[in-house]
Amino acid sequence: MYAIRRLVALTILFAVSSSVLAAGTIDTSRLSLVDENHAEISKNDEVYILDSYIILFERPYYIHVRKLSDTPLTGDEASSIAVEYIEPRGCTTPVARRSDLDQVNTEETQWLIGVEC
Repeated sequence: MYAIRRLVALTILFAVSSSVLAAGTIDTSRLSLVDENHAEISKNDEVYILDSYIILFERPYYIHVRKLSDTPLTGDEASSIAVEYIEPRGCTTPVARRSDLDQVNTEETQWLIGVEC
C-alpha cells in the first residue's frame, strides 16, 4: 500500500513539474538544432539570443528568439529579428513568414518563429 501511495505521489509531482516547465519554455524536442546558427544580436539597446531549428528533410526554419534580459517581447519584435537573423544564414530564396508555425511561452519571453526560405 505504501508503495502505491508513493508511486501516486511521484506521478502527481511529475505532472505538476512538467506543467510548470511547459509554462516557462517552448518545447523544441521534436526539432533539430542547427548549432552553427547560434547568435547574439544587439539591437535597440537589447541583446537577443537566437537559435534555429529544423525538422530533417523539411523546409521551414524554426527560430527561437529571446532577450538576454528575459523580459517579454512582442510577436512583431521577435518576427523582425528572426527574419533579419536567418536571411544570411540559411536562405537561398526570398523569406516567407510561416506564422502558422509560431509558438510563444506564457510569459511571452520566448518565441519560436516560423520562416521558410
